[in-house]
Amino acid sequence: MEGGPFFHLHTKPLENGLILQTLEELDIALSFLAIAILASDCRLLAFAIMNNHFHFILEGTEEACLAFYRDFQHRLAKYFSKEHRAGPVLAATPGLTSINNLKQLRDEIVYVCRNPFVDRQDVNPFSYKWCSGYLYYNDMLDMMSPGEAVSDWPVARRRAFNHERNADTDPRLRALNGVALPSCFTDFRRVMSFFENARQFTNWMLKSVESQLEIAKRIGDQLFLDDIELWQVVSGLCKKTYCVSHPRELSADNRVRLIKSLKYDYNASNAQIARCLGFPRATIDQMFPLSARGN
Repeated sequence: MEGGPFFHLHTKPLENGLILQTLEELDIALSFLAIAILASDCRLLAFAIMNNHFHFILEGTEEACLAFYRDFQHRLAKYFSKEHRAGPVLAATPGLTSINNLKQLRDEIVYVCRNPFVDRQDVNPFSYKWCSGYLYYNDMLDMMSPGEAVSDWPVARRRAFNHERNADTDPRLRALNGVALPSCFTDFRRVMSFFENARQFTNWMLKSVESQLEIAKRIGDQLFLDDIELWQVVSGLCKKTYCVSHPRELSADNRVRLIKSLKYDYNASNAQIARCLGFPRATIDQMFPLSARGN
């Protein structure tokens, strides 16, 4: 793994309230991200802007990464201060995880790209506008609009884009429909050099469940798995922890331990546990009556 140092800068999801409440605000955050990263001394390799938290994979010194985030956060806080909504932005304090080897770098990149897919049910990892997931190994990028050079815009329009009187813009910055294009400020080609090919990247995206869970626990995220991913966890636990090949072979005590682990360690719903284990839903509801209405 050449280059570096590499970091995963992340904020913990806010428990109450949202930072970004509308699609327009997500677009504004995307443009502020472009302005801040192009003015920084670090490279942006991957990102996900969510309504109540952020993820960035960065290449650069620790000081440069934190300086970038302070700039990004300051721009958002200044914008929302007009509506007396700067509080949630300022509450989004950054955590910084050092990335020490190629496997971890791949895991952290994939974690960020998967975040919208895990957090929401209406997107996939390759289609969320405010995440870099769609940039990598995408042959369709060349067929998409290259946007406009923001530096070519009239002064008034540049000021509106910056949301301040300063009209200066980086010559690399391009926009489509008034919103910064991620392809102009994300070094997605650098990311592709860390994977052997598109198949490896896609497999890493879809199959590295255990690594994703470890990252989520470390940074305080809640990771929700679909049924296929949860079954991978069940199979792994049966073999590694309980030395059986299938949950039906578990003793009564180990069956209870497995069910509790799926509930508390993997955030599985009652219905999901019943589906994956093939146990009666009523049995699971008796164990977790407060979650009996979960899907």
